[in-house]
Amino acid sequence: MVKKQLSDGNIVEAFPLTQAQRLMYFVYNSYGKNPAVLNIGTGCYWKGAFDTELLKQALYEAADRCESIRLRFSPDRQFGLVQYIADEHCIEITEHDHSAMSEEESFAILKGWTREGIDFIEKPLNTIRIMHLPDGYNGFYTKFHHLAFDGYAVKMFMADAMAIYLHKKIGSTYPKPMRSYTEAMKTELDYLESDQRKADRAYWMKTFSESGEPIFNDYLLDNRMKKEKESNPDRRYVLMFEGEHPESRTLHFDLSAEDSAKIIEMCRENNLSVPCVLMLGLRSALSAFNDNEKDVSFKFMINRRGTLLQKKSGGNRWHFYTLRTIVEDSLTFEEAAQIVEEEQNNVFNHCNFDTLEMYHIKHMAMKMDRLEQTYDSMSFSYHAPLEIPFESEEIKATAKGIWYNNDYSAQNLYLTVKHRLSDNGLEFIFEYRISENPKHDLEIFYSKLRSALMIGAENPKITIREILEKIKLEEN
Repeated sequence: MVKKQLSDGNIVEAFPLTQAQRLMYFVYNSYGKNPAVLNIGTGCYWKGAFDTELLKQALYEAADRCESIRLRFSPDRQFGLVQYIADEHCIEITEHDHSAMSEEESFAILKGWTREGIDFIEKPLNTIRIMHLPDGYNGFYTKFHHLAFDGYAVKMFMADAMAIYLHKKIGSTYPKPMRSYTEAMKTELDYLESDQRKADRAYWMKTFSESGEPIFNDYLLDNRMKKEKESNPDRRYVLMFEGEHPESRTLHFDLSAEDSAKIIEMCRENNLSVPCVLMLGLRSALSAFNDNEKDVSFKFMINRRGTLLQKKSGGNRWHFYTLRTIVEDSLTFEEAAQIVEEEQNNVFNHCNFDTLEMYHIKHMAMKMDRLEQTYDSMSFSYHAPLEIPFESEEIKATAKGIWYNNDYSAQNLYLTVKHRLSDNGLEFIFEYRISENPKHDLEIFYSKLRSALMIGAENPKITIREILEKIKLEEN
């Protein structure tokens, strides 16, 4: 903790950034320096009975209960940027009526709000708006900043606000208190001086030094690795500079509720992790795009919230780590999923370690001379379902959660898989840099991913060799 004098002369108790925040700030400074690159725009909407005034009261009350909404940042000579908690959240919740617009026109306006930069220096970082949308939908829009919130924290805020709203409207149980962001932040900062951090650093150094060199697996049909090998036959990585041309778009694929349920039920019956099975589908598609390569790596996002303090304190706990799996094609789908889960658990055991330092260690161990050289072609995250309460099952069936992409990305390709609010079906959202224009490739890539998942869900005893044969990449 440091005493920090703000630009208005006030003195506050301030703290350095946590490990996850340092990654976000690095992204902001290094990849495009676009003011919207760290914005998270989301909406929660539903049809049916709606009370605007009660929802506004609930949203204000939820903001009062959420300490990280009062999080502020200030430049600092020693740390670069420090954080502190303001006395008030200073949010003004406004109301906007788009009910007479077309859905496309309304969506464009909300997406435009998400693209507007947030001045995060000693000012509030958050926007909350009550919305009346076309086709009878009502609800609320939020915009948060990744220095203060990640996707889990946003959804936790939404769930808390809806629980308060329903308590006021129909007398349901009032939600239990949120937890202290300050307490959670101090725990993360204490880690930096702990024996656990030393053990984690040793783990990553040993892993990268002794595991042998990985190989880059592309998601493009015009494969970068194959082109690299034409002039460098022994090369196993490629140059992917992600800082220039940060403009991005999203490509959405909805898996039906029935097919999603097949995957989830197969996981339950075979004691498999849903995200690990999804990652197996992803690595199978990458393998198919790279001559059935058995050594596949990608970055995956971890947002570990194993304690009640971590779950209910808001903030940002995003870390990106390499997940490398070597899967022999003689293994069954079930056996391969277990290998993925074992590797995921290895990372989980050391996942408080600073992502930036982890990648520095990786480049030292692999004797790579530039950070832009990489073995990881893409990133993956899975958003586990977090129950948001609704007034009735009929209203819940109409509910939709929307992510408004800010159209700027710090990486070439990022796949997010999440559950729909209405029916728990899976959504696959590819955020891609338009400089590569991979939309056609991603349509084929997703078809391979989906096929691998459904084949495995229907027969977890099938071998990976059989799956790859069924989803093989056709010659162009």
